[in-house]
Amino acid sequence: MTAIADSKHRVTLRQARPGDRFDVEILAEGKYVLTRLEPAKPQPSRVRFEKRNGYTVGISDQPVSEQALRDAVDEFP
Repeated sequence: MTAIADSKHRVTLRQARPGDRFDVEILAEGKYVLTRLEPAKPQPSRVRFEKRNGYTVGISDQPVSEQALRDAVDEFP
């Protein structure tokens, strides 16, 4: 199959569906390997609110790492 990039650097794959995610591995100059990734299944988190030192804080039942917070903040414009 041949795919062509448009002026916005997009490549269309006939069998890909909107929202599909792919891992791109660059093997050498001009050689790419695309691997379709399985969608992550989000698990709803339960949060309860508490007052601590005069502030209302949310307590989650799932751990949140500092790296996850940095990644989330980096996504904002």
